Amino acid sequence: MNHNTLKRGIGVLCAVILLAAGCAQNKSPQDAVETFLKAMLAGDQDKAFGVVCPDWEAQAAVELDAFSGVSGKLEGMECKQAGEEDGYTLVTCKGKMVLDYRGEERERSLEETRYLTQKLDGEWKVCGYQ
Repeated sequence: MNHNTLKRGIGVLCAVILLAAGCAQNKSPQDAVETFLKAMLAGDQDKAFGVVCPDWEAQAAVELDAFSGVSGKLEGMECKQAGEEDGYTLVTCKGKMVLDYRGEERERSLEETRYLTQKLDGEWKVCGYQ
């Protein structure tokens, strides 16, 4: 393999990696909410903070802290856009969180919350909820 072929191969590999990374971004407001909820249940602070508005990071940290020591899963989660308000795109979700808190199973409906999302720097972010 000559030097130019190797350089082209590395260039193609880099392009594929960048394309794959771009596909992982939140393409819609509902993607951002789903990513946030999954990260919250997994206790993945880095992933959660990667999908929230900078002004909402402190509250997101409180939300994450509330779920520490709790395991859980999302059942039947399906999120959709639910209009716009005050510069935010609203997102509502169906389904529920099933939480295991010290051996006791509790359910929390996702339908009670309307999430506020915004597109910042080309990516959808969760900026709070109502």
